[in-house]
Amino acid sequence: MRRNYFLLAIAWLLCAAAIQAEPVHFGCQARTFGEGIYKDEATFLNVVHQIGEVGFEGIETNWKNLERYFDRPADFTKILKDARLTLIGAHMGGQPSPKLLADVERTAQFVKAVGGKSIVFSGAFPKARPLPADTLPKMAEFLNGVGGVCAKHGVRCLYHNHWTECETDGLEQLCKLTDPKLVGFAFDTGHAARVGKDPAAVIGVLGKRLGVIHFADASEDGKRPPLGEGRLKIPAVVEALRKVGCNQWIVLEEETKAAGRPLAEKGLAIFRKAFQQPK
Repeated sequence: MRRNYFLLAIAWLLCAAAIQAEPVHFGCQARTFGEGIYKDEATFLNVVHQIGEVGFEGIETNWKNLERYFDRPADFTKILKDARLTLIGAHMGGQPSPKLLADVERTAQFVKAVGGKSIVFSGAFPKARPLPADTLPKMAEFLNGVGGVCAKHGVRCLYHNHWTECETDGLEQLCKLTDPKLVGFAFDTGHAARVGKDPAAVIGVLGKRLGVIHFADASEDGKRPPLGEGRLKIPAVVEALRKVGCNQWIVLEEETKAAGRPLAEKGLAIFRKAFQQPK
């Protein structure tokens, strides 16, 4: 009996070591360089190449930055290859509607065509507080529809939170109400911390459904300072990710007026130190 317990313990240790040893991947949201949507193609391409030059492995960006390439995915595939980047996901969202679902389908087809991984989807909520009782069930139903469209094209729907869902247990409710086969999560630590939510605790709830982590900071006054300058407890978040076995994309998303390459370089350095990865 003791021998069996000993062998079981060894197996668990080996499993844990394997999880710890598997490297995470570091990416950057293009808005870290100043804009959510880049109206000028040349400016957007400059951002793409800078993200690669800094040393990130992947890029996430608003779908509107990609729409200009929808009819020529091969061109954007080459752009990614030249920058040594993977398309982590196209970010989109809004109020549930047939038009939005059609845009999701077009975007999902493109993301798959260029070797991308996901649609990062943000919900839009009414300003009324508390939220109307049917808000989250309706959003969950629509998310399942988005997830179904994404699955049809071989990409993953990842729900991205803002602070509204974290003011109560909205994110946890969406986790319960959505189909885990169709909907995963792109958890934003900064939006959670902004309203006093413990990001590490939320990670424990979302667990294996996490596909992307938006690493962002928050201050006591609800603002979003550069990563490492707010109240986000980075070691606690990293430990929480390790506990749930999450070795997915770790994405820097800065939204400050000082956004740009220096913050991107600083963010990547923080990632490497936090996850103990060499340059």
